[in-house]
Amino acid sequence: MTGIVFLLCLGLILSALFSGAETGFYRIPRLRLVLDALQGDRVAKGLLWFTRHPTFFVATVLTGNNLANYVISASLVTLVYRLVPHLADLLAMTASVLATPLMFVYAELLPKTVFLHRPDRILRAVSPAFFAFAIFFLPLTFPLWLLGQALALLREESAGQWETVLARRELKRILGEAKAAGVLRPVQFHLAEAVFELGTLPLVQMCEKPDTLPVIPRGISLAEAFSISSARQAPELLVSSPDQDGPTAYVRTIDLILRGQAALDDPRPLLILPGTYTALEAFVHLMQADEPWARIEGPGRQFIGLVRRQKLINLAMAVPSGREGARTCLQFN
Repeated sequence: MTGIVFLLCLGLILSALFSGAETGFYRIPRLRLVLDALQGDRVAKGLLWFTRHPTFFVATVLTGNNLANYVISASLVTLVYRLVPHLADLLAMTASVLATPLMFVYAELLPKTVFLHRPDRILRAVSPAFFAFAIFFLPLTFPLWLLGQALALLREESAGQWETVLARRELKRILGEAKAAGVLRPVQFHLAEAVFELGTLPLVQMCEKPDTLPVIPRGISLAEAFSISSARQAPELLVSSPDQDGPTAYVRTIDLILRGQAALDDPRPLLILPGTYTALEAFVHLMQADEPWARIEGPGRQFIGLVRRQKLINLAMAVPSGREGARTCLQFN
């Protein structure tokens, strides 16, 4: 009898541990984990490892919760059979039904609430036990991790992407709290929100349409270049070559005025960016290189399209809905 009661209590404790750890893990400030890990904190290093391998964390939590629920159910039914064997069939079902809401409140909801309000302190206290169970469940969680890796390869995802998502979510939460506390003005918060939106927007969705771009062929005369620049009111003219797909260079209108035909004979090469970049990564590279345009290429240097720095600036400065201005990338023909 004592062993059954012990198993019942153990199941409740395990359910509280894994349910609360799940909430605490997603609530704990990742920035603090990074700083503590840099100072040699082993618990912080362990939790930071789970943020970089979220499949292991999710698999451990699910396995632990299922184990806890099985232990609770088996212990409860066994206890009823021991206490009232002649009415065990009826009372076992009744006890399970009556115990379900109590287990939900005290073994799941209450621990989640406690971890929600004190994620750092309580998660640190239970982390050794959680790490031990993570190692114990490894024969079960490792196949799940392999399955997750296979699905990630099919979708061309990596653990670094999930780490970036968690970091971005944490930083957005911090900025939201700063705005609520009056540290950030609304315009500053909207600017940060727009930058976050650029960080999730694929670069290929930011390409300009072919019919909106001022493209000139290589070898065009200076008078024709001036005519096109004046008609399109373009500060730069994109230069295409007959032997390559899409523009590969550009010439500034101011260079046409200052250098004349020499600017057309020696145009500036376009900055080349991979199509796997996000809009924010492209924006950073364009600003660092001080280039107004970038050529986007895919595998095998396949031409995808062009992106304009000013368009990214406009989206970053606009109301926080960066996807509204995005247009589908079309190839140049």
